[in-house]
Amino acid sequence: MPALIMYPGIIYGPVKSRRLGQSLGVNLLPVGRKVCSFNCVYCECGDTTELIEQARDEQGRRTTFPTVEQVRTEIAAALQHYPALDAITFAGHGEPSLHPQFPEVVQATREVRDQYQPQAKVGVLTSAALLQRPRPRAGIDLCDLKMMKLDAGDEVTFQQIDRPAANVRLQPIIEELTKMARQEAIIIQTCLIDGPVGTAQNIHGKPWDALVEAIGTIKPIVVHLYPIDRPTPEPWVQKVAHEVVMERAREIAARTGVPVEPYA
Repeated sequence: MPALIMYPGIIYGPVKSRRLGQSLGVNLLPVGRKVCSFNCVYCECGDTTELIEQARDEQGRRTTFPTVEQVRTEIAAALQHYPALDAITFAGHGEPSLHPQFPEVVQATREVRDQYQPQAKVGVLTSAALLQRPRPRAGIDLCDLKMMKLDAGDEVTFQQIDRPAANVRLQPIIEELTKMARQEAIIIQTCLIDGPVGTAQNIHGKPWDALVEAIGTIKPIVVHLYPIDRPTPEPWVQKVAHEVVMERAREIAARTGVPVEPYA
């Protein structure tokens, strides 16, 4: 299926985010290509065109990522044009920490943020699949808002919903998130989905119980819980009803002690 959303450049928005307020989007991925460590069944950007575990470094000649200076220049211009932002968020059509110079990009962003809009938080929306890699982790650590994807607590559901790159497994991600949460504030982002009998889902039975258990193990500062909000690449994916999202939010909080912010 062709991409549903594909950003034409580095900057998009600002958008009024359900979770972040007035957020300036930053897309670090190559134009026209969705490069990601996941190929989620619900992704509003459509199917992943390059499903990879880690981007090549500078010597790997993957030259279609924007340069640090290009990102710096465009963010600086946007911050002067759009007043009163709440967040500057690395997301885009793929995994932002795959950028081979991600730490340098985040540092440059912090510098122009401090100059023009010091009230804005620098955030990242990430699959968390690269937390064990030094350079992606270094960039994530520089962000004020660390928003980590977790849609499943068991390997089968993880493979069915997030459809990761071949070498990516769930348990190391949970272990790394757990260690990270002991040292700094992290936010878990969970998309609830349902589907016909026999398809992937994470709101009933064993998949649901495993997800709640994983959240209880990690102990983030908060869980952002939400259903799909736009068309999905897999037509069988069903939106979870408002009342179910609210009910599941209350259950996570009661069973884990972790605060939950539902966006239904």
